[in-house]
Amino acid sequence: MRKTIRKAAAAFAAAAAIFCATVPAAAVELKTGIGIVEAGGLRLRAQASTDSDILANAGYGDNVVIIRESGDFYLVDYNLQIGYMSKDYITFKDRENVELGYGRVIESSVHLREKPDAASASLTQLAYDEKAYIIGFNCGWYKVEYSGLTGYIRSDLLELTEKPIANSGGTYAETVSVADQLVSVAKSYLGYAYVWGGTSPSTGFDCSGFTKYVFAQLGYSLSRTAAQQLGDGTPVSELKVGDLVFFNNTYSTSAAASHVGIYIGDNQFIHAADGGVKITDLSNPFYASRYVGARRVL
Repeated sequence: MRKTIRKAAAAFAAAAAIFCATVPAAAVELKTGIGIVEAGGLRLRAQASTDSDILANAGYGDNVVIIRESGDFYLVDYNLQIGYMSKDYITFKDRENVELGYGRVIESSVHLREKPDAASASLTQLAYDEKAYIIGFNCGWYKVEYSGLTGYIRSDLLELTEKPIANSGGTYAETVSVADQLVSVAKSYLGYAYVWGGTSPSTGFDCSGFTKYVFAQLGYSLSRTAAQQLGDGTPVSELKVGDLVFFNNTYSTSAAASHVGIYIGDNQFIHAADGGVKITDLSNPFYASRYVGARRVL
């Protein structure tokens, strides 16, 4: 039965991907569908493994926002927590009427479109930090209500601010820190390409584009460049998981910092560099000789 469910879900998701081919790549990467939990106590895990830490237990019929597939798991947003759930027990929907609560605009200006299409007429514009009430999902777009209007906003342009109205509270198996959640999100992009100027999974990441993107997934805003991020948060000498770690002279520049990563514990940091997003030991001679300090944002 489990294999049958998995095959059906995979077929449905594949069909949805073809139907959604016109959606911008960034939107598909960030939000691909709505998932309906088909088992009581479905575990939200920190990594795509049944051996990974349990972040929460979802109730039967709860809704999750599916970010993307990861092997036998979906990377999801469940009640404002990002983690992994087994695909065996989730029904995938690329279009669904669902109340997800309010979403906050995370760009300087976004269009409310008449239809879920970038070429569709703009009904109005929303400014940074304004909120729209999400009532549905359609092929990479949120269906929303805003100021008496009903339309669509691309799903990578809104950040959820509350758990879906129909969801259970979720039973937490253990307390998981924001720092651990941050590391979980960061590790989900291991192997993604390094691209100078890249700021998203669809384009690839440069070092500061990666840190800025990962922190944004948990609601934290960082400056754009490594040198600018050296001014974010507060300076620290004793490293904790989630701290930003900085290096200089990694390429020809006079900036105080030319490279940045996220400390993940055990004297290691995750960062975007030549070869893609990877984990490196702070004792690595290249980085150890160029280390300039750390900042704490969380």
